[in-house]
Amino acid sequence: MLASLAVETTRDIRAFIVSQGEELLCGLTIDTNASFLAEQLTGLGMRVVGMVTAGDQVDVIANALRDAVARAQVVVCTGGLGPTGDDLTADAVARAFDLELVLDEEAMSQVEQRYASLGRPMPHSNQRQATIPEGAQVVPNPLGTAPGFHLELHDKVHLWFLPGVPSEMKVMWAETVAPSLTATLSPEAPLRRVFRVMGQGESALQDLLGDLPERFPDVALGFRARMPENHVKLVAGPTHAEQLHDAARVVRERLGKNCFSEQEGLHLTGVVGALLTARGERLALAESCTGGLLGHLCVSEAGSSAWLDRGFITYSNEAKLEHLGVSPQVLEEHGAVSEATVLAMAEGAAKAATAQWGLAVTGIAGPTGGSPEKPVGTVWLGVSGVSGQRARRLQLGRDRNSNRQWAAWSALDMLRRQLLRAGQ
Repeated sequence: MLASLAVETTRDIRAFIVSQGEELLCGLTIDTNASFLAEQLTGLGMRVVGMVTAGDQVDVIANALRDAVARAQVVVCTGGLGPTGDDLTADAVARAFDLELVLDEEAMSQVEQRYASLGRPMPHSNQRQATIPEGAQVVPNPLGTAPGFHLELHDKVHLWFLPGVPSEMKVMWAETVAPSLTATLSPEAPLRRVFRVMGQGESALQDLLGDLPERFPDVALGFRARMPENHVKLVAGPTHAEQLHDAARVVRERLGKNCFSEQEGLHLTGVVGALLTARGERLALAESCTGGLLGHLCVSEAGSSAWLDRGFITYSNEAKLEHLGVSPQVLEEHGAVSEATVLAMAEGAAKAATAQWGLAVTGIAGPTGGSPEKPVGTVWLGVSGVSGQRARRLQLGRDRNSNRQWAAWSALDMLRRQLLRAGQ
C-alpha cells in the first residue's frame, strides 16, 4: 500500500476537493477525478485536508463548499457544469456565497465556438453553461462545451470549478489551474522520484527496500500497485535533495532491470517503442487468447508506426497454420497452448512481416476450457528476435479479462528484457 508521502515545508497550503454528481454516490461512475487531483495538489506542495462527494441538490453542494472554504485555501470542485437541470454547481456557488448569477459573454463565446467547430447548431439549453457567479473568471475548456470558472473569496481562498469529464478536467488543470496556483501561491513542491516496476509485487518490494526509512529518515518511501505494475515513490522536502539522491541510487541498484521507467508519464509500451526505434527495428505480433489486446496497447502509444509493423489474431489452429506457418505436427504433439507453439507463432509473425522481432501470446483465458495439465489461466509468452528465442509460462487466475490483461502486459515486459539483452 502507499505510505504517507506528505513532507514538511515552510508553507502550509491546505487544499480540499469536492466531487459533484448523484452518479458518484450511486456507484454508477467511479470518481477518478478526486484521486488525480489529490496527487496533483500534493505534487505541487499542498496538503489535501479532505474530500467530499455531493449529490445533485443545491443545498448539499452549497454546504460542502462552505465547509471546504472553512478548511482550506484552495478548493477544487468537479462536475455539475453541464447544460441540464441537474447540473447545479453554479447555482450552489451563488447560494453558498450570496452571489448573483450572470451570463458571461466570454463563456458564451467559448460554447458557441465549440459548437461551430463541430458544425452543429448550439441548443438553447447550453446557455446554462455560460451562466456563472458574478466576479468569477472563465477557465477555457479546449475539449468540451463546459467552461470552468475560478472564484477568489476574501483575497485568500481560491475556488476552481471544472467539468466532471476526466479528459476535459485534466487538460484544464494542466493548462490553467496548476500554472495559476503555482504563480499565485508559490507552493514549495516536494522533491519526488518514482520507479515503475514489473515483475515484483508489493510484498517483495517491501522486503527489498524496507530498510530505507531508517537509512534515509528525511525521505518518505511509498508503494502503490497500479495494474499491471508497481510504483516505488520517494518524496523529500526541498532541503533534502542530497538524501533523496542517495536513496534513489540505492533503489535503482536494487531494482535492476525490474524497473522499466523513472518517469511517471513513460509507460511500458513507450519504453519498448523507444528501444525498438533506437535499434531501427520493427515488431510483429501474434495473438491468440489476448485477441488483439496486445496490438491495442501498442497502437495506444503515439508514434508506434515507427516500430510496429503488423499483428495477427490467430485464435484458431487453422489461423495459426495459415498465417503464421505453425506446423501441424507442433500443434498435434504439443497443443495450441505450449512452449513449442508460442515460439513458432512468434517466429512466424516476424517472418511474415519481415520484422526483426516477433512477440506471441497463447493461452486459456477462461473461465472454461482448462484441463488438469493446462488449467484455466495457463498462458505461454514467446519472443523471437535478434537475441534468439525465449518462452515463458504464466499461471494466472480464473478471471478472463484479468488474464488477458496480465498476459499482454507481461508479453511486452518480456520483449523489453530481450531488447535489453540484445543491446548488451
